[in-house]
Amino acid sequence: MRLQEIKIGSVIEIQISKGGSEYKTVSKVEYTDDRFVGVTPIASVHGLFRFTEEDIVDIIYHEGDRYWKWNRVKAGIARRRDGSRLHVFSSEEDGADFNRRTQFRFEIGEVIKMKYEVLKDNSKEPQLNDKTPGANLDNVFLMLNEQYEEIECKGYLKDLSEGGASVESDVKLSRGVFVSFSIDSEVGPVFLRGVILRVIEDKHGYFDYTYGVSFVETSKNYMRYFYLQQRKQLYELKDNDNSEG
Repeated sequence: MRLQEIKIGSVIEIQISKGGSEYKTVSKVEYTDDRFVGVTPIASVHGLFRFTEEDIVDIIYHEGDRYWKWNRVKAGIARRRDGSRLHVFSSEEDGADFNRRTQFRFEIGEVIKMKYEVLKDNSKEPQLNDKTPGANLDNVFLMLNEQYEEIECKGYLKDLSEGGASVESDVKLSRGVFVSFSIDSEVGPVFLRGVILRVIEDKHGYFDYTYGVSFVETSKNYMRYFYLQQRKQLYELKDNDNSEG
């Protein structure tokens, strides 16, 4: 896929390797052409996030059930004629098609208390956050913008992967809405916050909507918890194979 084929108004995931640390954020696409894709500026508490030549930056675009990834893109800031600014990414290569769903996932099957973001004083309707929180290198991720508040609802956590989750709810939400939830585990409470990238409506299920969520913020113990679950599942598969043999 070429950069110019990315749809305006869609959301792309931005993966950043900086000084030995890994960061991930998302932002809304506002401009594309044959050389660049421009997104809503990624802001931290210190202002706009600034990329350096040493940073390794990859971007991922999702449409339907397909994903495209551009590796090692050039990243910077551009100013529009009206004075507004965008973060821009460029690549001489086309985006490579890949199957994100082949990554390790494990079933959870647990009812959760989920929160979603809404604009304050806006009839409590879920809203796309145009001021997308991004990587804050001091605290990893910027907290909620003060214009937004969280509404709690009942949800169902179907499964988890290293970078996302599949959750269900009766609340109708849109792509680009931020959700968060916590789960109890043997390593303590695990906090997860992400953006909805996929929406499936199913009025015949226990919950009306299924959401594919890409994480933008996780508590420090998440990867420890994730690898423990991965190890358990692999051991279970090995034990089953041995018993069948």
